Amino acid sequence: MRNREEGFSYVEVMIAVVILMVGILGLMSAMATSVLQTKGQEQQLLAKHYAASAMESIMSVKETDPARLGWDAVGNVGSNIVNGVPRGIFLTDWQPVMTDPGADEVIGTADDAGTTVAGLQRRVTITDICDPDRPSPICNPPGTSKVRVRTVEVQVRYFVGGLARQESLTTVMTDYAVVEE
Repeated sequence: MRNREEGFSYVEVMIAVVILMVGILGLMSAMATSVLQTKGQEQQLLAKHYAASAMESIMSVKETDPARLGWDAVGNVGSNIVNGVPRGIFLTDWQPVMTDPGADEVIGTADDAGTTVAGLQRRVTITDICDPDRPSPICNPPGTSKVRVRTVEVQVRYFVGGLARQESLTTVMTDYAVVEE
């Protein structure tokens, strides 16, 4: 009688473990990618929200309390000089996104308060546009009319996996009065 032992050899066990590990690592990689994509979509949604909120706030500056703010305040800091005084109130360059608009109730200005929204930065760029029908000092040739058209761009930058991404909103604002006849 021969004594036969049945079972798996070490080589067979090692091959099975390697095959299982390849499958498990592939599954874990897919899960990590899914988590990163979900985080990216969440950040993108937040960036769009904060960009839209800033744009609405900028648009309201012209209409809300014109004696205090008005059209002249729709500009970056140092711009829109009236009687030698710059009236633009919106900060330039990338700024942290804050949760509260501050005392002036306008988002994107120096008095924004509250907590900083982690991982988000905002930049507001306001540019005067020449209206050929009413030439202003920025036109070529320069005119004497007041600037009545501006482009407003709000960019919100966010980071996903160490990479910077951004959402951007752009609009054109005018200061033309609506006349009812």
